[in-house]
Amino acid sequence: GLDLRAYSLRQANLSGADLTGCDLREVDLWGANLNRANLTDTNFRMASLQGADFSSAELIKTNLWGANLKVAVLEGAYLLSAVLAQADMPGARCDGANFSESNLFGADLRLASFRNANFGRVDLSGAKLDSADFTGANFRSAEIIGTSIRKANCTNCDFTGATLEDSNLAGTDLSGADFTKADLKDASFRGALFDGTTMPDGSIISDAMNNWAPANG
Repeated sequence: GLDLRAYSLRQANLSGADLTGCDLREVDLWGANLNRANLTDTNFRMASLQGADFSSAELIKTNLWGANLKVAVLEGAYLLSAVLAQADMPGARCDGANFSESNLFGADLRLASFRNANFGRVDLSGAKLDSADFTGANFRSAEIIGTSIRKANCTNCDFTGATLEDSNLAGTDLSGADFTKADLKDASFRGALFDGTTMPDGSIISDAMNNWAPANG
């Protein structure tokens, strides 16, 4: 693919472009339009992508390590096995995006929207998810270790088989969430809202248990 390292492509219109395998490390794509672009195996490591539009784009195995994705749009984007470790994503709009099997270790997802997004088998360990909206999101078999998920909206989220060891879910809305067979060792739920929430043992609890603590924690 093309080598466009450190180029300035601010507000460029790349809608539908095929940038498969391109080297875009440290590129400046502030406010660019990459709607429906094919970005498979593209390298955006440490790129400036603030406010860029990746809606419905294909980002299979795309490298976004440490990229600036503040207030970027990834609605409906397909990010299978992508690398977003240490990515900066506060305020991003990612409703319906598919992050399956991606690496989001240490990423900053605060105040972002991930309604009905797919995080199946992702690594969100050490990430910051505070005050984000995950309504209806899928976290099945995800690694969410030592993660901050305070005051987030996790209504109707599916955490089946996920590992949330040592994570902080204080003040988070867990109404209708499903933790069947999830590992909640040493997780904190202080002030969290439980309403029709399914716990690892299959029991269903409600908001009267808002300081619930795992038996092994």
